[in-house]
Amino acid sequence: MGVVGYRAEAGGRTEAVYVGVQERIMRQTLEAMWFEGILDSHVSGSEWRTEGLTSSGKPVAYTCEAERKFSFGRVKVKKGTIQREGVRCTDLDLFLEEIVLNALKGANVTAFIQELLETMAKDSQCRAILPLNIPSKDRHYDALESHMTDGHLYHPSYKSRLGFSLKDNLAYGPEFNSEVALVWVAVKKEFAQTAVSAGYSSDELVGQHLTAEDMQRFQQILQQDSLVGSSVGGKGSKVDGEIGGSDADDRYVFIPVHPWQWEHQLESVFARQRMDGDIVYLGPSSSPYRAQQSIRSLSNRVNPEAPYIKLALSITNTSSTRILAQHTTQNAPLISDWLEELVREDELLQQVQFGILKEIMGLSFRYEQLPATQYGRAYGTLGAIWRENVSVHLKEGETAWPLNALMLVQLDGVPFIQDAVERHGVEKWSEALVRTVTLPIIHLLYAHGIALESHAQNIILVLEGELPKRIMIKDLHDGVRYVPDQLLYLERAPKLNPEPETHRKFNRYSFIYAGDVSEVRDYTYDAFFFICMTDIALAFEKFGLSEEAFWQLCAGVIVDYQREHPEYAERFIAFDLFAEDALIEEMTKRRLYGDGELYFRKASNPLKVSKDALESKRTPELKGIVE
Repeated sequence: MGVVGYRAEAGGRTEAVYVGVQERIMRQTLEAMWFEGILDSHVSGSEWRTEGLTSSGKPVAYTCEAERKFSFGRVKVKKGTIQREGVRCTDLDLFLEEIVLNALKGANVTAFIQELLETMAKDSQCRAILPLNIPSKDRHYDALESHMTDGHLYHPSYKSRLGFSLKDNLAYGPEFNSEVALVWVAVKKEFAQTAVSAGYSSDELVGQHLTAEDMQRFQQILQQDSLVGSSVGGKGSKVDGEIGGSDADDRYVFIPVHPWQWEHQLESVFARQRMDGDIVYLGPSSSPYRAQQSIRSLSNRVNPEAPYIKLALSITNTSSTRILAQHTTQNAPLISDWLEELVREDELLQQVQFGILKEIMGLSFRYEQLPATQYGRAYGTLGAIWRENVSVHLKEGETAWPLNALMLVQLDGVPFIQDAVERHGVEKWSEALVRTVTLPIIHLLYAHGIALESHAQNIILVLEGELPKRIMIKDLHDGVRYVPDQLLYLERAPKLNPEPETHRKFNRYSFIYAGDVSEVRDYTYDAFFFICMTDIALAFEKFGLSEEAFWQLCAGVIVDYQREHPEYAERFIAFDLFAEDALIEEMTKRRLYGDGELYFRKASNPLKVSKDALESKRTPELKGIVE
């Protein structure tokens, strides 16, 4: 397939796809900007209106059918209803010119427009060749990760992948299910940092991804590099001692690299280290890989139980650049070991069979040794995290889905979960789901004082007989937040590698230690309730379950938990999930105005209203514990 030539392969649906993707981006842009207060809204019944500016500076009206949802006041625009001056409009360029470029002021307005146009190109390329539905052979976790094609349902730049050309997108985008070949580099040990989870060895973990032939070839390359370096007076054996023969790799750490990262970043960024022999390019390993929905996490197609590998990838997608900071790679096994012990010893978490996908090894280049002129370009670009494979945690009769499969509507218009819901009935299925997903999240918050970045991409739903049974959570190295002195077992908390002073300049939203319990609670509000559960609530409307009924299920799980665990009464107040308002990150403002300040807004909390509705139905003696 050509770089942009996907029209011929589209089977006649390219034009409809192209129009539909433009219209989706316009809808999500209006939804996000209205919710975050970026655009004015004039509402008359179901008609919403906002004004932009034409190229000549004249006002122009855009209208659509929309509603403010019960779920945190999220705005949803009805598909196919956007009009410009009374005429249906699906022209994304015109819309962006008049609504964003001419009407908004912000440091990153032009860059934001570029993100949306890149999203249009990447998503159109994807949808032009996607199968109409997911084949039955792919209804298992690793394959489903590649089929999660919708991207972020709130963020307008849900598939921007800045840095990828369309050729790159075709080669490395998970939707295309291309075979990806990992490349490997050898880094002198004094320039590398390694952290390994208890009970594992780095040799064992690397060996699950490299064959004996790979290892032999890499050793030969290192031996040859050593001899060349010695003969020209470089940093070979004359300086560092003997490294030839079978011990050619003993002085090095092997680090996997995404092929795009090597070609577009590392080859030039680390040119000095390559010339000095501190980094040696080893080439691709023999096993093919499959890209997961995060793009930079890969699964081994030959060894299906091998740990997943998460890689540094210097592209920007949705809200951030996908680098791997050095301290997060080193904290990953520490956090995983800590959480595993906590889960193993917690009676309730064991009862609900909650699990985590441990991050069992982290590798990184030591950027602090670089000159200042190189540090900024290199930071976070060379590193990897080994994450446990889902399959090693599944029992007989169980299957696993990415939780965002619940929101996926296939190209034939059929929701992915339709058969499962119809098999058990929406009432039984939704009750099982809400309890399965919600209970461990709130228990970690209330009992342990820990919030996880529990959006749907990070949650794995385990089912038995297509009925929700339990969950596992992944992506823990920088997806945990707590106030240290509010932990249940402060003495067990890991001593983490601190973030460098420069890190917040890269991402002010990335931190683990919170200054106040409200920040911990709001982390749960934001990732879990505002994004994850709201998207699920809206998906279940298609099956006849109202938002109000869904949120009453959620509130009911929390109310029952509080009634059954009066020992945490003070924590229910400190981590108040029934507050009038929730603090929500404004992701679109962040893309428009930059990270110079933090952008959050208050949103009406559906849990509060739902709890009040539930309590009005219960007898007075059951109310006290949750007041």
